[in-house]
Amino acid sequence: MADKNEYVSARTRSKARLEINKAIMSKAHEEGGDVTSSEHLASALLLLGITETSEDEAVECGNESESLTYTSEDKAVECENESEPLTYKAALRSPQARHWKEAMRQEWQVLVDNHTFDIVAKGNTVHTPTTDRTVEEPIGCKWVYKRKINPDGSTQYKARLVIKGYEQKEGIDYDETYAPVSKMATFRLILALAGQYGWDVDHMDVVTAFLNPKIDRDNIYMEMPLGIDWLASNENASNGSASDGSILILRKALYGLKQAPRLWYEDIDGYLQSIGFRQSAEDLNLYLQQGVLLVLYVDDLLIAHNGEEGHRIKQLLQKKYKMCDLGAAKRFLGIEIEKTKDGGFSICQRGYINTIIRRFRLMDAKPAKSPLEPQRDLANTNC
Repeated sequence: MADKNEYVSARTRSKARLEINKAIMSKAHEEGGDVTSSEHLASALLLLGITETSEDEAVECGNESESLTYTSEDKAVECENESEPLTYKAALRSPQARHWKEAMRQEWQVLVDNHTFDIVAKGNTVHTPTTDRTVEEPIGCKWVYKRKINPDGSTQYKARLVIKGYEQKEGIDYDETYAPVSKMATFRLILALAGQYGWDVDHMDVVTAFLNPKIDRDNIYMEMPLGIDWLASNENASNGSASDGSILILRKALYGLKQAPRLWYEDIDGYLQSIGFRQSAEDLNLYLQQGVLLVLYVDDLLIAHNGEEGHRIKQLLQKKYKMCDLGAAKRFLGIEIEKTKDGGFSICQRGYINTIIRRFRLMDAKPAKSPLEPQRDLANTNC
């Protein structure tokens, strides 16, 4: 019972620290400046009705607040050491600004090389087969940042330029949007069958998958992204040059576009069936071929194969799309995969569990083999 009380107490303290941080943020926003001093910490505690705090806890809370930078200019507040930046400005202010800028530069170059858009002047009338539309109200866009931990422990910084699809108008900018995704039961079944028959299971990732299919509309315009001044400085693009008043007209699907997942699915589904795969009636993202089972989850492919035929399929896919062959599957959709000594597979979500533990400040909580009380009576009446 004592262990239970200590565990509850630890959770209570963790929640209190989170509330303290929120109060500090609120205080910072009200005063329009950075807050790291003990005076503001005391004010925040007072707002919460906390009048007595141990010296150690106050220091701990103060240290946590010092690792955060809060300004009235940006409402998105984050912990620089634990999460990805939420805004373009936050990315440039972060300690990893050099990595984020390089990630943005690479993303922009991929878009240019892929002829994802053309640059046009705002206010011009563009003649298309469907309509003559004045370029006056382009859709906005934003940068999305993701820090990815590779299986070898290294860190990969990724930046994605995303269109604000919520500004699209149904019937004008898009019609159908539905695209199926694979079931998790299919993922587990593939591993079970591969373990039973001794097959290899490989993981492939499509690079910028949504940029492959051509867009189904010829009148979707997008604003220039933040950072275009330095992104386009060394650009030798054949699709126009960026200048004040310029915007983009999309030629290929872009992440964030409402119809992008459907366009990508139709594109790769057609190709997989053209090279001999049959689509499962139980799961539209499970493809069957002699000696090969393929599971598609948006831009991630899990391929179970018996050897030679699997390598042939992988080569065909790499000829059609720009893909990364990640070899034997070790992590798929955040699930860790490990091949056992007897040829089977074990799966776990250790990384996800650790992330949740850190998020809720439960690193010091004592583990329990069973979440139930030891003396709990498990009679039929309790079920």
